[in-house]
Amino acid sequence: MRDLMEGIGMSNYHALQVQARKRFSQGLSFLVSYTWSKTLTNAESIFNEFSGFTQDYYNTRPEKALSLNDHPSNLVLSYQYELPFGPGKKFANVGGAAGKVIGGWSIAGIQQYQSGAPAVIISGSNPADPYAGPNGFLTRPNVVPGVNKRSDAFLNGTFDPNAPGDAGTIYNAKAWESPAKYTFGNAPRTDGDVRSFFYLNEDISILKRTHINERVNVEFRADFLNIFNRTVFGFDQGGDQYGSILGGNALAFGFGRVGQQGNYPREIQFGLKINY
Repeated sequence: MRDLMEGIGMSNYHALQVQARKRFSQGLSFLVSYTWSKTLTNAESIFNEFSGFTQDYYNTRPEKALSLNDHPSNLVLSYQYELPFGPGKKFANVGGAAGKVIGGWSIAGIQQYQSGAPAVIISGSNPADPYAGPNGFLTRPNVVPGVNKRSDAFLNGTFDPNAPGDAGTIYNAKAWESPAKYTFGNAPRTDGDVRSFFYLNEDISILKRTHINERVNVEFRADFLNIFNRTVFGFDQGGDQYGSILGGNALAFGFGRVGQQGNYPREIQFGLKINY
């Protein structure tokens, strides 16, 4: 293994964070958190020929851009509600076996809504070789001024990932062009104008706690992950930091086409726990 360049970098993060918390007397509590942020960095490049992200190892200035983990808006809502039934509750306040069956039910959930990450548009070739080194495979294209970077299908709401041609792409290929040989492209390392898809997810849990005696209680729960079975589109390849880049962001192949689900489909799981 050779390492010819310095592993250095910088980053800065600025954010506005707002949080609201409330606990009601009837068994309802919730927490709402919102973060509005911006992360700039060149550390993902690390000026290393094996990182792949670096375009020009001898010029660090163009590497500063939005982080791959930059998500400007992030809203998280969590809550729990103890149903008002059973012993000590407003309704069906009975004891004995009936109270153990009716009481102890609660519903909890976590919902998250997050902006997509900025895209990394690459030329799919290395016109600057041999000056950038043989491993500088993520060289960037030139941005064509005045051309919308989003595809018409994406903008007018007719985008279909299974459609052929431009109707199945989220980018407008005419907005970029490969640079001339032995030159570097002027596109930023990451582009906030063409972010990936929003992340939306709702997880809901139903819990039942039954007190057997003062020392022992049984907890049964059913968890519904991604309960609404939302689909967040993703690109083809995975496994490392290049996955979502090489899959659909290279001008040379499969540009702008999504090929898989970027989140997990709905999952339902059950659990039983005895506390003593």
